[in-house]
This record gives sequence, structure tokens and C-alpha cells, in this order.
Amino acid sequence: MNRRARPSPATGRPIARLFLLISTCLISPGSIAWALNIQEDLAVTQIVVDPSDSKTLYSLTTYAIGVMKSTDGGDTWAQINQGIRSYSLYQLAIHPKDPKVLYLGAGGAGLYKTTDGGATWNEMNDGLQNTDIGNLVLHPNDPEIVYVVTSTGLFKSPDGGKSWIALNQGDDFSSSQQFQSLVVLPTSPPTFFLASKKGLYTRKEGDGGWVLVRGILEGKQISALAYEPKTKKLYAAVFRRGRTMETLHEGGLFVSDDGGKRWSRLWKGLAQDWIRVILIDPVNPRILYLGLINRGVLKSTDGGKGWKEINVGLTDPDLAIRTLVMDPRDPKSMYAGSNGHWLFHSNDSGATWKPLPVGPHQTSHQILAAMIREDEEARKNSKISPPSVFEKCNKCHGWTDPLINRSRGAWRVSPNRRDWTMTVKRMSAGARLTSDQEVEIAGFLTAYTLGKQSAGK
Repeated sequence: MNRRARPSPATGRPIARLFLLISTCLISPGSIAWALNIQEDLAVTQIVVDPSDSKTLYSLTTYAIGVMKSTDGGDTWAQINQGIRSYSLYQLAIHPKDPKVLYLGAGGAGLYKTTDGGATWNEMNDGLQNTDIGNLVLHPNDPEIVYVVTSTGLFKSPDGGKSWIALNQGDDFSSSQQFQSLVVLPTSPPTFFLASKKGLYTRKEGDGGWVLVRGILEGKQISALAYEPKTKKLYAAVFRRGRTMETLHEGGLFVSDDGGKRWSRLWKGLAQDWIRVILIDPVNPRILYLGLINRGVLKSTDGGKGWKEINVGLTDPDLAIRTLVMDPRDPKSMYAGSNGHWLFHSNDSGATWKPLPVGPHQTSHQILAAMIREDEEARKNSKISPPSVFEKCNKCHGWTDPLINRSRGAWRVSPNRRDWTMTVKRMSAGARLTSDQEVEIAGFLTAYTLGKQSAGK
């Protein structure tokens, strides 16, 4: 499979101008390093503000940087990637009561956790059967409970990532990481709503699987979700119906006042927009913001009945906003992350924006060089040699660990620490493995990579 930058629905241009070829012969897309041409545009996928210190910011940038941290309100930035074995990073969440604790979800590389504000990161994949993470949510009432959405279902950690429980398996949401927005309603038991390319799904914890929400959202691509706890309103952004561009006019923003049973459209003027994020003012829930791929930032002051563009100072020519966040200590202070032009800050509720200085970033060759290294822990703890059938894995990709790499090609995957059984089974068709070969290869990879499985506990 090749993963390339997706075209903007408005312009057809590559959103992030990143040309990435990803091999998925035997590994989930994402746990790789690239030796290809990565242009200088910087796609910010998420921003996190420290709830106890407004000057401390984190930004998540996939491919060319990783995780960045600023302690001066965004004037200067530093990379904080120590321990991270993947550059395909999707989700970042901060513990609301202990801001030195953050969780990072990676595509194909599982969950990382830091307890020192990002100085070091540890893999927390013990029991996580699928490490292709598209979304990461902390329980709104108990942040020690972590939920991750993978390409095959929902997993829960009751203890901050130390162990994992598969709440359900078999549901296929692997069509796109961009359509895996998850909200958790603090009911008893918790109620989940999950966005997908097939529609909106819901279930309560303890149910056997997901149920498709019938009605106006059925069969449509849900690109973003949000929940407002004061009014108990749910918001869902629809990208379009089906796969053809002709159905773009069926998108928009929808709201539910009854816990997701019935939905109605808010303002028809959003029907052709790709809404990537829905942001609700925590003080006044009638004030809503939208981050759009093709029109920048929109604001409503009447609960979504009317909207206006608030893009003064946004210098991204495509107005491709990927993420939008408020300072929890000051809702007037907002940050917008662009698909191609770094970060913007507003201190007047979005009336005006200014670009923040760009932090240090790497070339594709530097990224690859940093990830191609021997795993010393695995070398000390494993005397296992790769079985002969392991050569099949190197026909479509190589490994970042030269001890097990047998390929001269440029593509690399990271042998991150986990149980490889599910991944090998799911990806075996591309490598043309028999059942016995699946068992042999999964056993080798699991034994080889378990050297630091309990790190961070």
C-alpha cells in the first residue's frame, strides 16, 4: 500500500505536500522510517496546552519532526523524541491532573507514555494486540483510563497504559486514520461514539460491538466529533457520502440533543467543507469554532446557526487547518495547526492570528539515520536468529534494526515491542505466508522485541 498526501477537496493539491511511500507487506502503516523526499512544509496534527502552565505547549507533527515542546508560549521549540521509534504520530493527550504525564498514539507503533514532560518516552504495548492507533482518548472523569481506537477495534487500559483489554475485535475501521474521531460520554457505563468512513457508530462499554447510528448520518463519512458536557449536545461533522467527489454537497455539521438518537443539520453553508476539528468554548457553549481543510477557521456565536470566517493573519495559502485548541486557563487564547505552514496563535478569540516561529526539523535522511540502529536491549536479551522464512518480510520492506534487516531498499519498519501475532496474521496475504509460517515469524518477532516490554511500568 502507498500512503500519499491526500488532495484538498477544494484545490486538488497535496495538502501537506508530503510524498510518502509506505510498505504494508507485514506491518501496519506507520511504524516506518522513510528515505524519500519529504518537503519542508510542516504538518501539525495536534496541539496540547499544559492546563497548569499556559506557556508550556506541545505540538505533534508527523513525518518531519515528531513531538515538539515550548516553554515560552511558542517562541522557541525543542524536539522531544527520546525513545520514540516511529514518526507516524497521530494523537497526543495530556493528563489533566498531572501535566508531566502525556500519552502518544502512533500508527503501527502503539502507545508511548512520558512521566517527565516529554524528556523520555516509553512504549506501553503490553497486551495491546493492535498497535495501529488512529485515536486516543482519556476518560473524562478518570484520566488513568485510556482508550485507543485501532484499525480493528477499541482497546482500554484501566491503569495508564500498563495493561490493555480488547473491548471488541473484528470491526473494521481501518479504511482511514483520518476518520477515527472518538468521544466518550461519562455515563455509567461509558458511552462511545466513533467516527468512520461508513457512518457514526455507538456502543456502551460492555456491549458486544458497535452499532451503526441510523438516519441522516447513515453511510456518510464522519470526519470529527465533539461533546459539550453542560448542554449534553453531540456534534458530528460529515465530509461526504460515499467515495465520489460528487457527493461533497452532502456534508456539513450536525447536532444531537438526545444522546445521539436523532440528528439535525446546522446551517447548510457547510455542506461542501471538510471539517477536521470542532471546538466548543468551555465558558459559553454557544460559541463554536471549526477547523477546515479548505477555509481556515470558522466561528459561530449562536450555537451553530450562523458562521463567519476568522482568518485574519493566517498565512497558509490553502487555509488547511488540521487542529484547533484553546488554552484551558484562557479561552481567548487559541492555537491553530496547519497542514503545511506550522502553527498560528490568537489572543483575541480568533479575531486575528499570528504565525509562531518554526522549530527545528529534520530532513528525510536525518530521520532515517536516527532510526536505523541496532536495538541493544534486544541484542542482549535475544540470541534468536531470524528463521529462513523471515526473508519474505524483506521482499517488500526492510527493518530499522540492521541486526534483522536483509533488504537494501529504502523502506524501513520499526520492530517495536509487542505481541506480533495479530499483525502478522492480518498482513500475511501480502507476504504469502502459510499458517505455519505466520506462527514462526510472529514468534520470532515477539521474542526478539520483548526486551523492554515492561519499560515505563
